[in-house]
Amino acid sequence: MTSNFKPLRPLSDAQDELMKKLLGEVGNQKYKAVSFKMNDVLILLPFSEPYDIFTLMEEDFSQLCPESKKTFSELRIAAQEAALEKYEIMARVTIEKIYNIFAKLSGVNQPVKKQLMQRECELIEQFSFPRECGKALFREAKNNKKRVIITAETIYPKEVITNILEKCGYNAYDGLVIVSEISGCTSESWYQAALEKSGTAADKFLHIGGDVAFDIELPIFKGSKALLLAPVLTLMSKSGRIRGYAEEKKLFDYDKPQYLALHCVFGLYAAYAFDIPQNKVPLSDFCIDGYSIGFLVLGALSLCKDYKPASQLQEKILEAIKQSPEILDGYKDFSAMYDAHFSSISEKYGTDGCQLPLEFIEKCCASADRELIQPYLSADIAKKWAGSVKEPEIIPYYSGRPKKGALSRLADRMFPPDTRVRTIVDGILSKMHK
Repeated sequence: MTSNFKPLRPLSDAQDELMKKLLGEVGNQKYKAVSFKMNDVLILLPFSEPYDIFTLMEEDFSQLCPESKKTFSELRIAAQEAALEKYEIMARVTIEKIYNIFAKLSGVNQPVKKQLMQRECELIEQFSFPRECGKALFREAKNNKKRVIITAETIYPKEVITNILEKCGYNAYDGLVIVSEISGCTSESWYQAALEKSGTAADKFLHIGGDVAFDIELPIFKGSKALLLAPVLTLMSKSGRIRGYAEEKKLFDYDKPQYLALHCVFGLYAAYAFDIPQNKVPLSDFCIDGYSIGFLVLGALSLCKDYKPASQLQEKILEAIKQSPEILDGYKDFSAMYDAHFSSISEKYGTDGCQLPLEFIEKCCASADRELIQPYLSADIAKKWAGSVKEPEIIPYYSGRPKKGALSRLADRMFPPDTRVRTIVDGILSKMHK
């Protein structure tokens, strides 16, 4: 993984203005200390689903436990859910506690449990990379002689956290708060611990995080200042309809390993297009940004080997997209970024669904986004395209692993996934789901 990318896309006016305000607030001399939430503010993972990292462990698990009737992902997710129920809040859950439950659910012995736990820690270290916006704010705080505290609400042990911070270039912090290490911790415990490490009064303390309740309202209620730096995945998912479209199309299969590449595409799109927050733009699913179309649409399509357009209209649209310099810049950046983040796994998993962003453009492209492509189309094709566009049927966005209902579980038993008859059944179930 590398953090040395300088995207070809310039910041929008709104992003440039926001970044200046954030830097100005961090550098304000009335604050003597700045606290940063680690996850989502300083550190990112290049995946769009919280369970994607478990997919990378299926091969390890199958070699260690060839007799298991369940996948690693199923067991690992079940263990975390059970740990959360047992310990009541996520701040008290650690990877050790999760794997103790995992061992009971899977029947693995202690050496295998430790080996799998260590493998997960290695993967988290390997794929973590800095959020450049957060890193710029971190540098601004240090350059202005502030005491910098990092708060880590995470299941992983301190050694893993310090390794990640060092790898991502965060070496000069003055204090580290591992929330799960606080005795009797709650979701509010981080604040007092961070304030104490800062060595300053509450009104001289600034916190930057992504959770409105615990990163913004809590410190303000305690007399400090807080800035919201929204998570990139949340911003991406709310910026348009395309992620919901992809999940709806593969409603009961979206969490399967063959869709990992598509998850990675969405993960990188979130990390690089929404590093500095930008909001949903009316009549657009790409923030009226040709770069984003190239990054997400051409980027995803490039992973499909020997792809052939599904219709004549799609072929013409694809030809037009490839003529826009701005769109091609997005594609160039995607290619470099995908190779840097995923070169070690790019050949191991399928690329199912990577044609869906192009399909979305053809069938559902919003008017403001069409205007970016229409200059490269003939008048007849542009008119035909505008007349064929429809609102997509999308499902609500969920940040966790999709759960199967009774109907879909019955379909799994009666009709094997990925067969023609199952495709028909999924279509019926999808309509019933709505």
